[in-house]
Amino acid sequence: MSAAIAASSRFVVITPENEAQHPFLVQIDAVAHGGGRSRVRVAGPVGGDQRAWLVVCRKYVGSSRQRFREVLWFSAENGDIERLVRLLPQQAAPPESGAQRYSYVETELSREHMRRAYINIDYPRPVDDGGAYYSIDLAFYLEGSAGRKSTIQWDTQ
Repeated sequence: MSAAIAASSRFVVITPENEAQHPFLVQIDAVAHGGGRSRVRVAGPVGGDQRAWLVVCRKYVGSSRQRFREVLWFSAENGDIERLVRLLPQQAAPPESGAQRYSYVETELSREHMRRAYINIDYPRPVDDGGAYYSIDLAFYLEGSAGRKSTIQWDTQ
């Protein structure tokens, strides 16, 4: 029996606007003395059946072009991609509990790369029933005028 691309799969692009609706927490921190570099950490289910990849494109691509399954699964050519790196999961205990562990992936990027970089979370090969697969659009996480604008609203009450 061979696996087929799951018809029930759902592709989701994660931005600050919808992050709370999905099982991932995205943290961006400036690297001290890093010359404009940021540390990107994505915590969540990245160490089980799904894997995480950093995809840096030659230029920003919109959500409809962030589906990189053909490249990840079948090594297909994609002229948009400049660099593709598998991110290995790490484990840490959250400071508030000290006992329960969570998985995360982490990378460092320049602001220029963050404008056109994505963290894809997907299965490493075709599956019978895939559920959701994700692209975290890092351009939305750049602060101020450096990043893409999100329609996220903050309650100031």
